[in-house]
Amino acid sequence: MTSASQQIMRLGFGFAVSQALRVIIELGVPDLLAAGERSVDELAAATQSEADALYRVMRLLAPEGVFREVGPRHFELTELGAALRSNQSGPRDFVRMINSEPYLAFEQLLYSARTGKPAFDKVFGSPRFEWLSEHPEQAALFQRAMVAMSQGSNEAVAEAYDFGPFTRVVDLGGGHGQLLSAILARNPHLGGVLFDLPSGVAAARQGDGGNLPRTEFIGGDFFESVPSADVYVIKKVVHDWDDERAALILRNCRKAMQPNGKVLVAETLVPPGDEPNLIKGIDVVMLAITGGLERTEVQYASLFNAAGLQLERVIETKGPISILEASPA
Repeated sequence: MTSASQQIMRLGFGFAVSQALRVIIELGVPDLLAAGERSVDELAAATQSEADALYRVMRLLAPEGVFREVGPRHFELTELGAALRSNQSGPRDFVRMINSEPYLAFEQLLYSARTGKPAFDKVFGSPRFEWLSEHPEQAALFQRAMVAMSQGSNEAVAEAYDFGPFTRVVDLGGGHGQLLSAILARNPHLGGVLFDLPSGVAAARQGDGGNLPRTEFIGGDFFESVPSADVYVIKKVVHDWDDERAALILRNCRKAMQPNGKVLVAETLVPPGDEPNLIKGIDVVMLAITGGLERTEVQYASLFNAAGLQLERVIETKGPISILEASPA
């Protein structure tokens, strides 16, 4: 039986598993194992690694279900590990992204806990999104990671809401355009607007998120103003910001929206209770990296009120994301 002390120590070593995942992705080990089991010596030669060191990294990940050691120093890829292959549009880019500059910033989580301010700003000297705008390679990786994280949720949002009454939908902070593409494909009567910073608009124009017919591409800053429309979709954007900045985004929607318009905030709600949930981990990452937060339904209702809106209903989807529908108060 594992003691309390041993359990705590295992939790403390979580960083080792996270970085080990990044290492085997960067080395391309999952791809090398796609055809079947191989020895560590073969893998080390193929990846220009030191065999004993590589073995120790893979041995750490085997109990986590990423690999299976089928013989002494011989490994095969599991179904879980196969999600890290380069031909999969899965979580590999997210693992690479979160274990780079966010990982370095997270070492200063104590600073965030004491001040409520993002550690990223302290470590890198500028806010996360400002820093990304000055580092195009990391910004491109961030966009790919967001595509990976959005798998399934864009379709879930597009399917769960009836856009029939509307004519013009604005995807605020739409980035690669995956969500807007899914909405327009299901609603041929709709015209779309992809509104984001210039780097995000560029990704959408290139078709990174799919086909975008009937779409106007507008670069801008949603803290200043937003285009006019009768429905706004804001997916996984509000959680990036503290209450003051988040309310400003929503308030700008309230100012620009057509009569009887709607604001749809698509986010994962923090559930009550002590059950494990990925969103609770993401919430602490938001604290340290962007200064944002994941919220409960009550917190979102309060945020809408501060922006001159009222929460009408919460629509569940087939994915781990909900649609919070708000209208003018």
